[in-house]
Amino acid sequence: MADKDEISWPYNHHPGLGIRLRTPSGEEYPSVNEDMVMVDTGYSGEIFLPRDLYQSLGFNMWEDPEFEPVGVADGTSGHMIVSYGYILIPKLRSEPFPVKVHTWYEEEKDIDTVLIGIEFIKTFKLLFDGPGNKVCIL
Repeated sequence: MADKDEISWPYNHHPGLGIRLRTPSGEEYPSVNEDMVMVDTGYSGEIFLPRDLYQSLGFNMWEDPEFEPVGVADGTSGHMIVSYGYILIPKLRSEPFPVKVHTWYEEEKDIDTVLIGIEFIKTFKLLFDGPGNKVCIL
């Protein structure tokens, strides 16, 4: 794709999108620029945060009282804590997308990677350009 208006992010190992997170209180992560977050088509939710990041940003203040079953890449599911927040994609638009934010209920399952799952990305047309080593929003 050589379009000058292309919205894309380069990657080396894992395809990702450049995003910012916003809590319901307005706190943003990262505080400047964007964070490259791995696109994980094996994760059925919208956005997954490691427990320490989830708590440090205060998402635990807006938790749903019920746990939510969420599927993962190996075909299993587990119960995750669910909260609410926003994803901003600065390259795409200035308005945030409301999302469900998950973290594992079971501490032993926690991982240290932020993930964007299938429930969020299915609203976009994405191109995983392997030869170009980039992810494009069409």
